[in-house]
Amino acid sequence: MNTTKIKILFLIARNRLNKMGKCSIRCRITYNQERYEFATGFFINPNHWYSKLQQAKPPNEDNTFVNAQLSLIKSKINQAFLYLQVNNPEFKVDDLMSQYKGVPIKKDLGLIEVYKLYLVRIKKLINIEIKLVTYKKYEESLTHLNDFVKWKFKSSD
Repeated sequence: MNTTKIKILFLIARNRLNKMGKCSIRCRITYNQERYEFATGFFINPNHWYSKLQQAKPPNEDNTFVNAQLSLIKSKINQAFLYLQVNNPEFKVDDLMSQYKGVPIKKDLGLIEVYKLYLVRIKKLINIEIKLVTYKKYEESLTHLNDFVKWKFKSSD
């Protein structure tokens, strides 16, 4: 079994301070040498951020709230990662973020699959807008397209 790890890193943008002198906390996810970075929506005084510990110190009301929210984000990302490992062994960082956000993952379709979906739509138009002979030509085009893809790209789709 191939075990791959996910790295979740929280970092601050020290060069972008807001009017109150705080900077935003960003989350960077690395999986299979692909990165995805997003803003967490939390701000912190740059002097209170300890990057080695990935948390805000000293413990006060604001810092404990930020630390709790960051650990919640991390656990949700790990939960999405585990879900994808079980249900979809081949996934990318974008799929991980879609799962984290609750957006359904879109499956990439190949050229042949898209053409077959198009044929299903065309088949409904037989004797309404097109004749059966025309539909047969579309089917013949599919076989030519399939042969070309196999010849040119040495794959089925």
